[in-house]
Amino acid sequence: MEKRMDHGITLRKRLMALCAFLIIPFMALTIYLLYNINEIGDSYNTIVQNITKVNAYNLVFKEDMDSVMYMMVAHSLSKYEVKGDLGMTNPDEMIRDAEEAFENVRSTTVSPDALESVKRATKLLITLHKRVNDISSTVKVTGYYDENMERLDMDIRVITEMIQERISEYIYYESVSMENIRREMDDRRVLLTRFALLTAFALLVISFLLTSGMVHSITGPIRDLIKAAGKIGAGNFGARAREAGSPEIRTLGRSFNGMAERLGDLVERNRQEQINLRNLELKLLQAQIDPHFLYNTLDNIVWLAEDDRKEDVEGIATSLSTFFRTALSGGRDVIPIREEELHIRSYLEIQQFRYRDILTYSIDVAPECKDYLILKMTLQPLVENALYHGIKNKRGGGHVSIRIFEEEERVKMLVKDTGIGMTEEQLTDLIRRVDGKEPKAADNAHFGLSNVAERLRLNYGESSGLVIRSTYGEGTEVEIRIPRITS
Repeated sequence: MEKRMDHGITLRKRLMALCAFLIIPFMALTIYLLYNINEIGDSYNTIVQNITKVNAYNLVFKEDMDSVMYMMVAHSLSKYEVKGDLGMTNPDEMIRDAEEAFENVRSTTVSPDALESVKRATKLLITLHKRVNDISSTVKVTGYYDENMERLDMDIRVITEMIQERISEYIYYESVSMENIRREMDDRRVLLTRFALLTAFALLVISFLLTSGMVHSITGPIRDLIKAAGKIGAGNFGARAREAGSPEIRTLGRSFNGMAERLGDLVERNRQEQINLRNLELKLLQAQIDPHFLYNTLDNIVWLAEDDRKEDVEGIATSLSTFFRTALSGGRDVIPIREEELHIRSYLEIQQFRYRDILTYSIDVAPECKDYLILKMTLQPLVENALYHGIKNKRGGGHVSIRIFEEEERVKMLVKDTGIGMTEEQLTDLIRRVDGKEPKAADNAHFGLSNVAERLRLNYGESSGLVIRSTYGEGTEVEIRIPRITS
């Protein structure tokens, strides 16, 4: 308050007065300049735009039209087929675009000679359209090939040549008009430049004298704000700015300090949310490991030990150790595909001890893919789903195959089973749940698939979810595509 009383006027009012002093003269000068420049500039720009539009057809219209008409006759294609079969533009579209362009320039052309040239070009386009229709209607009729070739030489190419001549005439006449306008513009430009420079110089001198004192009273508090902002940017959220200067600057300082305090709170809250998110991810990871799987595996080890099958005990125990060691992965979220392959192989080896009569499997990983990185526990839920929802529900068992290979700059993974498969209704319902369009089932059915799909989308984007294909009685295939990442 004392600062404002010393100056007698707030910073806001002083800035408004300075702005008014600068804006009003500059607006008057600008209006004066714009009026004089636009008076001639509009005409000049119109001519330039017209020449640009018409010149585009001067360069390519004849060549493109002759080319597409030749291809129509040579390949016996109507004008409606050239785009689909040859990837070329329909001649009707080319003519229609040219007519629209010529019509646009007609409305803004001032030169009588140029206007007459564009009118003649428009009439020639009408004639050209008729000749195109003549060829298109007979191009598929037997015996018209020679006649159409003659039409192409005597009609199409002659007309396009005449259109090109009319366009050249138009450009010439418009160029003459543009040169006249340019001369007038040069004369005015010299006069306006002198006037603008003198006026701007006077305004700049006055504005410099007025602003220098105002800037000096503002820079001090602003420096304090910059220093405080630098400390906060470096992580010191306890830094505060000095609340001094004009009333507006003091308000800015208080607002900045309040923002810094809220930012510190938000950073702390975000840190806590990250911790909670990490805990949630750990719970989701743990949920993928079915406790029954562990209990059954340990039971199998006990039974094998009681039967004195030492080699089998060693094998299943080794597989179980490998399975959990890979699942934990030293706390890493991303592992090489070779470790994921080891994880899946150990899982299937364990399961085959229990389901040896109904389960066979194969794993095929391309050597060049083994060093690429993948989210751990990506394939195990898919294989588990294939076993428990596919193989076990089909009489006689089945086969699970895992293939990993490169395709189109990405890594493609396929988990396929010859189990019971799904009906169309079941498949649709599963896809909607996996894509997150439906809530998860109350009994957590297919929880692993939904979790894998969600993790893939969060880490690799929407294009890296699951693609599920299934036929009832034949089996199910789940496809994953992820980017090739090595580090």
